[in-house]
Amino acid sequence: MIELSSTKEKIFDVFVEMTSTLGYENVTTRDIAKQIGINAASIYYHFESKEKILEFAYDYYLQHQFDNRIPVERAKKYLETATADEIIPLLRYSFVSADQKKYVRMVLITKIIYMRIFQDPIANKIFTDVNSDNANYVLAILQHGVDVGRVSPDFDLTTFSDLLVGAISMMGIQAFADTDYSVGQLERENHICAMLAKLLSTALT
Repeated sequence: MIELSSTKEKIFDVFVEMTSTLGYENVTTRDIAKQIGINAASIYYHFESKEKILEFAYDYYLQHQFDNRIPVERAKKYLETATADEIIPLLRYSFVSADQKKYVRMVLITKIIYMRIFQDPIANKIFTDVNSDNANYVLAILQHGVDVGRVSPDFDLTTFSDLLVGAISMMGIQAFADTDYSVGQLERENHICAMLAKLLSTALT
């Protein structure tokens, strides 16, 4: 369970904001302390090192990554009657939340993960594992569609799931650079989602 005191929260939020903008290597604990207005030594009361703040950010991301994802059993039932245009947004959940602070954190930590995919094994594993989890989620829902006769058994579920998750990841690399971003804001997103819906519609019975 992630716990935040007032000062720890400020350290965490400033770290995430600065790191997502400047890059991890370009942010120091002294920079963070200066931004908050505290002594640099105070940071070590809450975090042993800058590396520990990054670990904390990763843990926060993993704890909240799927907060907005519809439970798979409910999504399966929805698939039984929904159109392709309705199903794609269901499979493509977002971090949008009434808790704006959490939303901004998730967007910025996602950006940090994307920035560090090729140099940080932990970021790479998070990215890979989350995408794999998402693909399995999509597969489980579509397989239910096949089982109940809603989706054609000839439809390549694995390829479609990989395509959908991959497209969402690539859209995220651009979209998550902006904390004011909302799903569907970019014209390219809508175009890609429309194409995915069209592909899926060919399999619905």
